Amino acid sequence: MKHLIATLLCAVTFATAFTACGGGSKEQAAPPAVVAEVEEQNTQLAEALSTGNLSVASEMADSMSVFVDDFTPEQTVQVLMAFLSVHNDAVKKKDRRRDLETLRKYVDVYDIALSANPKDTRAAFDKARKVNPAVNFDSLAASFREKLTQYDAIHDGSLVSDTPASDAVGTDSLASSSSSTTGNTAELPVQYRPAE
Repeated sequence: MKHLIATLLCAVTFATAFTACGGGSKEQAAPPAVVAEVEEQNTQLAEALSTGNLSVASEMADSMSVFVDDFTPEQTVQVLMAFLSVHNDAVKKKDRRRDLETLRKYVDVYDIALSANPKDTRAAFDKARKVNPAVNFDSLAASFREKLTQYDAIHDGSLVSDTPASDAVGTDSLASSSSSTTGNTAELPVQYRPAE
C-alpha cells in the first residue's frame, strides 16, 4: 500500500510537470477564466497529494471534475489518481459510503474524459503507466464499474442501506392507504405527500 501511494505521487508529479511544460497542449475551447481556475486547482491538487492531505485532494478533485470536459489529458490523469488515492484510503478505513461515492466519481470522470478526447487521454494513460505500471486506468474503471453494478443491483443505487426493505414497503403502503381512505394528505409527513 505504501509503495502504491509513493508511485501514485510520482505519477502525479510527472503529470504536473508534463502539463507545466506544455506537453499536454490542446486547443482550449474553454474560456480563459475556466482554464486558469482548473490550472490553479490542478496545482493545489498536486500539492495536496504530495503532502498526503487526502481530504483536500478529495475536495480539489471533486471541484475539478465539474470541468472535466475542459481538462487536458494530464489533468484527467491527476484527478483519477486523486480519486484512486481516496478510494484506497476509504477501503483502508472501511468507509464504504465514501468508497462508493469515490468509485462513482472515478467512473464518471473516466467516461467523460474518454468520450471528449479518447486519443490524447489514452496517450496520457500510457505515459502514467510507464511511471507506475501498477496503475491501469482501464482495468480500474472496469473493476469499479462492476462493483457499482453489483451494489446497485442489491441496493437500487442508494448509498443508504440501513433501512430494511420491509420498512420502506410499509411506509409506501401506509401513505397510499392513508391518502386513499381519508383524502387528507396534510396528516402525512412531508416526504410522503404527493406532489402538488
